[in-house]
Amino acid sequence: MVDRPTDEKREEADAEDEELLEQFGGTPTFPRGTSNTHRRRLLKAMGGAGTVALAGCLGTEEEEEEPTPTPTEEPDDETPTPTEEPDDEEEEEEYWAANPMDAYSELDHMKKDVRPDPLVKPVDIQFAFNDDEIIMRFEWDQPNEGGWLHDMIVYNGEEWVRYANWNPWDLDEDEAPPGGMDHHQGLYEDRLTFMWHDGTLQGFENFGGWMTVMEGVRRLPGEAHGDEVDAHPHHGTEGRDDGDMRKFIPQSRNGEWWEHDWRDPKSQDELDEMMENGEFIDFPFFRGHRSVPMGYGTNHHLLDYRNGNVTGDRTFGSQDWDPEDGPELMFDPDVVEDGALDYYECVVDNEPGPGIPDQQDFEKYALMTEGENENAVDFDPDVAEWEGAMVPRRPQGLPSESGASWECDAVWEDGKWMMEVRRDLDTGYVDDMPVEEGGVYTIAPAIHHGNSQRWHWVAYPYKLGLGVEPDYYGESDNLGNSELVAEKVEDEPDWDDIETYTIPLMYPGMTDWTWLTSGEHPRVDEVRNADITIWEYHDEDPEAFAQRMVELEDAHAPRK
Repeated sequence: MVDRPTDEKREEADAEDEELLEQFGGTPTFPRGTSNTHRRRLLKAMGGAGTVALAGCLGTEEEEEEPTPTPTEEPDDETPTPTEEPDDEEEEEEYWAANPMDAYSELDHMKKDVRPDPLVKPVDIQFAFNDDEIIMRFEWDQPNEGGWLHDMIVYNGEEWVRYANWNPWDLDEDEAPPGGMDHHQGLYEDRLTFMWHDGTLQGFENFGGWMTVMEGVRRLPGEAHGDEVDAHPHHGTEGRDDGDMRKFIPQSRNGEWWEHDWRDPKSQDELDEMMENGEFIDFPFFRGHRSVPMGYGTNHHLLDYRNGNVTGDRTFGSQDWDPEDGPELMFDPDVVEDGALDYYECVVDNEPGPGIPDQQDFEKYALMTEGENENAVDFDPDVAEWEGAMVPRRPQGLPSESGASWECDAVWEDGKWMMEVRRDLDTGYVDDMPVEEGGVYTIAPAIHHGNSQRWHWVAYPYKLGLGVEPDYYGESDNLGNSELVAEKVEDEPDWDDIETYTIPLMYPGMTDWTWLTSGEHPRVDEVRNADITIWEYHDEDPEAFAQRMVELEDAHAPRK
């Protein structure tokens, strides 16, 4: 080990001895169809008694990362089966499961301390297209720097440890349970995503992303536990080996279009046919650490699961590491001094520190095995094993085929992110929705800052016309124009001449599709028939909507 002086480490916050569970009185009310397993979890979490005020996104009662898959038949040559996504967070799940703070994510708390602050995130969006590509520009305020650091391996003076959890500066310490800071000692990237579709998938234009989260999905009450998923014939160890349940569309399940039992997916032949027919939600990601340094996004789609690119390679993988022996790779010392970043310079008193490299200096913080900024070399403990040494666990390379569909030019500067993303109008890949001049599409963006899963900001579903005005909900006094237009350009857009739409992204809480389609929802028939939109029922001020989601989350936490 190389001795190296470091700044004084931050002192850990003293754990406060306080109660985690609120005391309830009365009898809980369950949505119709709630499983006995989840009823038992509720009663256990509540100590046998509680009161739950149930309400949904569309109103209260008075008035929100390789085992081989085993498809039943070989896929048709012209319609490849969506490949099982190399799980970009599989090790994260293992990390959380092994952590003594596992109960931190259970029904008694649901991580209120990482609700986004503020609850509403306005984003400016511009759209353009030419004869070959569609181009989008997103810009939003994000004062905390460091959203380009992610999933690091750090030498603490005795061994190498993984810092894969969420950023400490995302913690609301006033809301944190005793020991809560233990779950905020990692580094996690910022990211932009959006769901979009051509309008033929029932319900998506009405409810957007709310129709893709339901009972069974991870980090929600009623999530499918690992043993349940492992035993499942499609999602389990004898099938896809997913390890958890992530977003999916209800149409991928048997029954009526809105029914969504995670245990009851359609057959592989039926899923293949849906893929061929475009019955999925296109879902690209633009990741501050894992894709932006390579100039790309990562390609995903929602069908029976949140799948990755069907063909080719994505931008990032994982390197092996060992607590004693360290990682396989480190930075070239000619590029990054001493072959590693200094954790104690990057995080100071639980805030972003002066050692965080400039976001545009990709080779200073992203470990790249190929490309013009290649900077990865074999690990040498005589160079890079010193207290605070920090190396990314996610080496990056050049994507290919549908893994390279989306290009991304992203800049963080002066407290703002700007991401310009582009894709061919028709890539020819089965997992990319083709678009064309004159077409109208449903789009719903979302933003994560320094954390993952459901703790993010999301938008209502908007309509986007390529060179045409969509016919949708129209203008809302509180939410802006629901009808967006991409302008035709000859070559590259001059963004000064392109209309800017400012739309609010809001914290969605735990309101999910299970509740919205439950028998207790006051307008359940309209929801199930897709006869109502979130725009019609919730045109209130975004701050009021987000606060309502918080209140409902507090009421929903023990509901299943």
